[in-house]
Amino acid sequence: MSSVKQVLIPVAAGFEDMEVVICSDILRRAGCRVVLVGLAPGPVTGGRGLSLLPDQIWEHIHETDYDLILLPGGMGGVENLEKHTPLLTLLQQRTRRGGLIAALCAAPGLLARQQLLDNRHVTAYPGVLDPFSRQYHYETSAVVVDGPLITSRGPGTAMDFALTLVELLLGPEKRQETEIPLQRSSS
Repeated sequence: MSSVKQVLIPVAAGFEDMEVVICSDILRRAGCRVVLVGLAPGPVTGGRGLSLLPDQIWEHIHETDYDLILLPGGMGGVENLEKHTPLLTLLQQRTRRGGLIAALCAAPGLLARQQLLDNRHVTAYPGVLDPFSRQYHYETSAVVVDGPLITSRGPGTAMDFALTLVELLLGPEKRQETEIPLQRSSS
């Protein structure tokens, strides 16, 4: 296993621009190898108009090479990710094996619809998950970690989410080393 932590971020048309940019940037600053993967060749446009060229396309990745699968939100992006059967299969396999999956904003809804949140503590963008569901335990925290599942609420929580992922993958010292130069407000 490589000493460099590898993170796979699938991006589909309609992804939440801030979440992809902030998460990939923070994880790269921490030293992770982040791969933005498109579901098809060519550029992908986010919900706010950001166009990016993914690092790879799905058919060229080896799913077992990744320490973390990160699902960005954006309703349109999540709807498009949910149509991609190979991604759904990967998520089911990782859930069974206890592999790390991170999802924010609308993406926890995809996991709920795939029955992958069984009895987990989770959060999501308001209105995406049923707060009274018996399938999972809904929380309103900015970031919720429940074993190998990490969820967050939306674009405004993306930095806290990404820094939590750095801490889980690389430890609290690396989180602090990554966070200090960002000059985040402590108030």
